[in-house]
Amino acid sequence: MITTKGKYLYKDGKRFFYLADTCWGAFTSVTMPDWKYYLDTRKREGFNTIQINVLRQYDSTKPLPGREPFPIKYHDDGTYEYDYSQFNEEYFDNAEKMLKEMQKLDMVPVLVLLWGNFVPNTWMNDPNGFLARAPKPQVMPFDCIKPFITYVVNRFKKYNPIYFVTGDVGFDDNGKQNPEVEEKYYQEVVKAAKAVDPEGIYTFHINGESKALPESLAEQAQFFSFQSGHGLTGEKAAVEIPVSKRIEGYDGPIIDAELCYEGLTQFGASVPHRFTAYDVRRTAWKTILSGADAGLGYGTFGIWPWNDNYREGQKELGMLKPYDWRECLKFRGAKDMGFLKDTVLRYAADGLEPVDSSLLESPTIRAAENDGYLLVYNPVANPVDLSKLNVKDGQCKIVDLQTLRPLEGSIKHGVVAMEPVVEDELIVIKK
Repeated sequence: MITTKGKYLYKDGKRFFYLADTCWGAFTSVTMPDWKYYLDTRKREGFNTIQINVLRQYDSTKPLPGREPFPIKYHDDGTYEYDYSQFNEEYFDNAEKMLKEMQKLDMVPVLVLLWGNFVPNTWMNDPNGFLARAPKPQVMPFDCIKPFITYVVNRFKKYNPIYFVTGDVGFDDNGKQNPEVEEKYYQEVVKAAKAVDPEGIYTFHINGESKALPESLAEQAQFFSFQSGHGLTGEKAAVEIPVSKRIEGYDGPIIDAELCYEGLTQFGASVPHRFTAYDVRRTAWKTILSGADAGLGYGTFGIWPWNDNYREGQKELGMLKPYDWRECLKFRGAKDMGFLKDTVLRYAADGLEPVDSSLLESPTIRAAENDGYLLVYNPVANPVDLSKLNVKDGQCKIVDLQTLRPLEGSIKHGVVAMEPVVEDELIVIKK
């Protein structure tokens, strides 16, 4: 059972570093043998949670036979509509079987209760938006929310999930969405869910590079989750959002639940660029050392939509083609995230406090500390001047994060000497 205390999550009284892989389309698109193999792989890599959409992810691969949550009707233009008054028991029975497999591995499901496309006036349903032509179901009528949420939470609460009340929805008033309508819908969702599972853990998966959340919803959350996302300024947001939340006085757990997906096209790039393991690692360490040290959500462009090159109905998604999910399991970034989790729990199980960035020689460097250690992330190998932090001269530990090779480092006059590191490094200084 997950609980929260102060800035962190706990499981059975022990610090729980949330390390999630993202598999939004699991319930609709993954066969049971593939699911078992996938879970075993991620478990070995150190992941302890999987983020899943309870309903069909509209931009995932075509569902398997029998894997629609409601009776469905397709239209000639590719759109489809559900009969929200009826539940496909076969779909939810299979979802429970998948959750039981997670339970066997002591992994925590993170379930999105209602993705933004099911709610009117979100950016996903903007008639002039870039998703206007994407085949999506009609929005869920308001009076269907309570019966649906009641049914779902009653079925799934026995697996002790964390609930994402929202899915990729925004609450900024930017002319492309109506926050009042969205707030009304999600108030109904969280009210219905808590009526069934009042002891559950709830948070909100909001849209990229945003921290806007109505107070009526924010007060219902046990921790704050955001997504630094997949745009040109996502890495900057990974730092600025947790920093600003702490300045505002938020003292609960903060999680960047959607880092840039490894292998995904970088949104807004003038030249096509797929995010690499280095991009993911750089964003992850920066957000962790900036205050979002309760956990992370990792993802790959192939697993979240469950792209299977041996199955018909795959989507291009309007970007560079996604990788086959099998190839995604070979991606380097998962190993990096497991190492990050182990490192945080080794040196900072009792917590970290971000270091004032003005004391660091470059805004690209991030640092955090506790009574025992100072952790410094340096994205480009170079001598690092920490003299303003009054570090003692002597030895330190440096990890080449590309190779995960430990090196013996040295500090002289407050400057950490440069080691033969090609990409980025983590500096660990014992106080």
